[in-house]
Amino acid sequence: SLFLFGIIFIFIRFSNQSKEENILELNLKEHKNLALHIHPFLEIEILGQKYTIPADIGISSKGMKVIHTHDTTGKLHIESPYPYQFYLKDFFTIWGKNLNSSCIFEYCEDNQQELVFYVGGVKNGQRENITLKDGEVIKIVYQKK
Repeated sequence: SLFLFGIIFIFIRFSNQSKEENILELNLKEHKNLALHIHPFLEIEILGQKYTIPADIGISSKGMKVIHTHDTTGKLHIESPYPYQFYLKDFFTIWGKNLNSSCIFEYCEDNQQELVFYVGGVKNGQRENITLKDGEVIKIVYQKK
């Protein structure tokens, strides 16, 4: 029975893993049958300049990705056919832009610049792993130290 448990565990682990990898590839055709529909906000500031997040990120003739934008307000639309915890890095993956623990776009931390993340105005050390929650404002600031 331990062997059977092991087989079941491996099956569940790998089936969930493929689900996680594929959710960012989904193209939704409409705003129906959603298990998750939330709207966090994203602000980006690079060396004192507000960066405008483009409209229609994640939207194409194929449909809408599970995280997308409709306008340039920074409002992220997260719509999923099943419950799933999305992270800030997931939006950047869909956007096709670089975000990791020390860089945003081509701007990376060094001796003179730092990358600071805020959630609701409070510094947050989770960086690219910040969870996306309804109504929360996430701000990424690349600035001089």
